[in-house]
Amino acid sequence: MKKILAIIGTAVASFAYSQGTIIVNNYSKFDFYGFLMATNSTSGCYPRVGNDGVIVVPAESHMGNGLELMYKDYMGQFSSSLYPTANWVVTLNPTSSSIMAWNNVNLSPGGTIATTTKWYATKFDMMDAGTTNSNTENFRANMNIANACGAGINDYFVTPSGNNSAEMFTISNITYLQLY
Repeated sequence: MKKILAIIGTAVASFAYSQGTIIVNNYSKFDFYGFLMATNSTSGCYPRVGNDGVIVVPAESHMGNGLELMYKDYMGQFSSSLYPTANWVVTLNPTSSSIMAWNNVNLSPGGTIATTTKWYATKFDMMDAGTTNSNTENFRANMNIANACGAGINDYFVTPSGNNSAEMFTISNITYLQLY
């Protein structure tokens, strides 16, 4: 009985601290070119995980029209997302990082990396729609939500003109990046 309770307790704890889902809603007239990062904020900030190549989410791609970016986990996103990531940069400690393919067993939903990391940061540059031309609004930022690994909270951004903004937050284990 003790073993069963220990297994159930471990499973519940793993689920409670699981990677969670990230959703990027791009309501702006610009294309999102960026990176998404997850980390373990309770154990020296490692492991850290981020996409290896830039992710592009076109202008006007959001939940309202079914074109949002949604990653439920590192592996499943490759077959379920409209904007899949083939490779992840995984940093296990300050001196060791490697590139893991989306189907690497170490990135499985129940694996150590997925169960000990949460989405917390982004780095992006918005481009004119359909091009690789940087926009004239200076719509680019490094953002992070409250996390022991971040240097302060930078979860809201407004362009100098005030015409565009971005916010990042988590509700019920779902992290949202909203681009307006």
